[in-house]
Amino acid sequence: MAKNADYRLASVQEVLDRWRQWNGDAPGSLRPALHEMVGEGTAHRVYTLRDAPHWVLRLSTKRHNCAVNDHPAELASWRRAASAGLAPRIGCESQDGQVVITQRLIFNDVPPRDHATLLRSIHALPDSSPALSLKKITTQYWEAIAHKSLPELALDPRSASISNDLELLDSESPCFCHNDLTPENIGRSDDRLLAIDWEYAARGNRHFDIAIASEHMALSKRYAFAKMVAGNAFKEANWQAACRVALLTTHLWQLAVNNTTSEALTQKALARIWTNHE
Repeated sequence: MAKNADYRLASVQEVLDRWRQWNGDAPGSLRPALHEMVGEGTAHRVYTLRDAPHWVLRLSTKRHNCAVNDHPAELASWRRAASAGLAPRIGCESQDGQVVITQRLIFNDVPPRDHATLLRSIHALPDSSPALSLKKITTQYWEAIAHKSLPELALDPRSASISNDLELLDSESPCFCHNDLTPENIGRSDDRLLAIDWEYAARGNRHFDIAIASEHMALSKRYAFAKMVAGNAFKEANWQAACRVALLTTHLWQLAVNNTTSEALTQKALARIWTNHE
């Protein structure tokens, strides 16, 4: 078994002991064992399993309150997407939701057109939950930063120009969004692309979701990607606002979670974006 001081042994043992019931698809004749860590993010680690090559174990290591969803809500969004063939299958989860057995994926380059198709399909999923407010989320991040006595490092989302952008996006008709569909959160099973990490999934703003998903792209490719995903719902003003707000939320999230931000996302750098816009 892989050695790691802070993984939740009881929850890990719970799902491994139930291996014969993993989504009706037992991995083999031997009880699987935790093997190598193959991925680590800000909220979880992923381990391979000995004697279960088609499955992985995802362990929650979340140490912040900045995710949109708790474990049950994340799993509900994940299952909804998986039932539509847009997320990996869940084999089993622990009672506390801290540990999930899920289908093992391959991660490699994601063609922009396939990326756009996946995001557009997610936007088409039905969801009747209350809409996520970007104004509320950025305020929560700001309050977490202030609680850490770091507000001098953060751009205040309550300023008039930023509030206008947030209100524009919050007033748009919402759809189901992943809100973190970067290429790192897309894997492949056979010829199908599947989305992982549903901590931020919610009924929200499609332009913002597209902006977050395409932050790594050059400007011209990003614009084409946005039009490909949004189709007839694309609105130029909303798209420009979403690109600004995506930078803001990344900046605030990094400070709220990690107490630091990148040189490109400093308070002064972001303030210039809204100054130039005005």
